Amino acid sequence: MSYTFYVGGYTNTGGKGVYRAELTDGGKLNMIDWAPTASPTYLIFSNDKKYIFAANEARDVNGVPGGAVTAFGVASDGSLAHAVSRPTGGGQPCHVLEHFGYVYAANYGAGNISVYPAQGGLPGEIAFTHQHAGSGPNARRQEGPHAHCVMAVPGSDVFCAIDLGIDQARFYRMGDGALELVQALQFPGGAGPRHVVFASNGRIGWVVSELSNEVFTIEYSSEWKITAKCSTLPEGYAGRTSCAAIRLSGDEKLLAASNRGHDSAACFEADAATGKLSPIGIFPTGGEQPRDINFSPDGKWLLAANQESDLVTLLSVTDGFKLIESASLSVPKPACILF
Repeated sequence: MSYTFYVGGYTNTGGKGVYRAELTDGGKLNMIDWAPTASPTYLIFSNDKKYIFAANEARDVNGVPGGAVTAFGVASDGSLAHAVSRPTGGGQPCHVLEHFGYVYAANYGAGNISVYPAQGGLPGEIAFTHQHAGSGPNARRQEGPHAHCVMAVPGSDVFCAIDLGIDQARFYRMGDGALELVQALQFPGGAGPRHVVFASNGRIGWVVSELSNEVFTIEYSSEWKITAKCSTLPEGYAGRTSCAAIRLSGDEKLLAASNRGHDSAACFEADAATGKLSPIGIFPTGGEQPRDINFSPDGKWLLAANQESDLVTLLSVTDGFKLIESASLSVPKPACILF
């Protein structure tokens, strides 16, 4: 079966916007077309699948300083048409979420969360921003808050905001015109948590730490707790590297995290009931700085967006995460892959 997928990335070096491409059943990657927008570095489908939302990590959007959230209508053939762009009120938006009637954006530069009411499936005018505060022990990267991810907790009205700058996963629900903090889960100082994925049971999650190159298992009973951690690097590796993406396969049996610098994907067998991770191996992605990775819907393939190689590459999961040298896609500064 062939799959349509979308690639977003930076447009300051020749990129054009959101690219639409095809992964064939035989393991080929084909470019189809693109929709113009400024530096769409993270992409999600709306809950009803009628739209794609992009976080625009740009200096200005439509003349308004700072980034934006942009929505595209998705046609029956998968092509995209611009619907609306909304300023985020915070620099460097890098993640977006639709949850319980609102759209949220994580702003890395400002260290805050933008909140928009969802109106007719689209983000309305920004309602407010919710500011994080604090810092971490890494003076260069944690001088202040850096919100990096907003992700829903399945089966709950709670969502999780990961903040690299203050080493926290902050759990919120929408209250009366404001975000209510449910819990602030503290990570080891200097870990720099970046992204989270949750099992569908809503009780297990895995957080990738950009600065310490680890995957943390978190588990909920009466509150969220860190229960385990695994390195994403080979034993003894001392080169400069940092983690970026974390992805869970559709059947929740495989988990992968990307290493930028080591330029690889660390792959694990995952137990969604207990959170246990069992290392499979660490595999080259065939390019430099894999900003994102993503499993195909059937779990047979792992795609990697190698930002500094301008290249999307393909690994065969069924052949032991073997890099398919003959399959790649040229995309300027790719940063996100969406199926």
